[in-house]
Amino acid sequence: ATYNDWLPTFNLAYDTQHDVVLRFSAAKVISWAPYNQLVPNTFLNDDILNGTGGNSGLQPYKSYNFNASAEWYFDTQSVLAASVFYKHVLNYIDQVAKIERQYNSFNDSDHDNFVQKYVNGQLGNCDVSGFCDYTVIRPYNAGAGKIRGFTLNYQQPFGSSGFGLSANYTYTHARNSAGEALPYSSDNAVNLSPYYEKGPLSARLIYGWRSKYLAGGFIAGAAPATVDAYTELDASFGWTFNPNFSVTLDAMNLLDEKYFQYQDTKREPLNTYTTGRRYMLNAHFKF
Repeated sequence: ATYNDWLPTFNLAYDTQHDVVLRFSAAKVISWAPYNQLVPNTFLNDDILNGTGGNSGLQPYKSYNFNASAEWYFDTQSVLAASVFYKHVLNYIDQVAKIERQYNSFNDSDHDNFVQKYVNGQLGNCDVSGFCDYTVIRPYNAGAGKIRGFTLNYQQPFGSSGFGLSANYTYTHARNSAGEALPYSSDNAVNLSPYYEKGPLSARLIYGWRSKYLAGGFIAGAAPATVDAYTELDASFGWTFNPNFSVTLDAMNLLDEKYFQYQDTKREPLNTYTTGRRYMLNAHFKF
């Protein structure tokens, strides 16, 4: 397929001369789906009649974006900012489970058992030629959506102590043309990062939290899965021995948080993903 698009953009910044900068931007942008979603492949589980796959017919995301912000630089390396945004998204992509007519390989390996179990047993609406109804999850373009919200940002070092704090909060209201929530978009997200940077030592904690959000569908005709609210706490420590040698230690997911997905309520669990705590030690040499 071939696509031709004009992608205009406009940016305006106004310095009030009182440590305040006002900004406005507007742009039309496009973005292709990841390659793994565009690959025209299909993976089937012939036993339970479900599968996953890509979709080579996906059209690129297209969005009209508008942003406005006010930034107050009240001290050295310090800022307090607020911004509002609005995005009109076309061709947004969702993982959807649909019924597809696919061939069951059990018909080749054991035809009699296939007929007994799937045709006579009436599993998956199968026929004697080996074709059955499969629930297959693929990415699809799912129409238009609107995203609007605001972001608050704060950053400040506390004098010459070496301590400082950066923080931000984002509220997002993302809905499709039918008024339903868009996938992968949390209504609320918070990030806090206290830090210390003085002399050879640098240390930082990174706390992030996002509210629940929709994931893709798992069963054709059922409501999309929901990912529960998620919290992550990371830490980073560094020591500079001299201009040529330093070490850093990074610790990730210190709270051992788990991703939890459920259908309609938390009493209908679908998946739990555990990554565990992770640690990384790095040595840096400069020549």
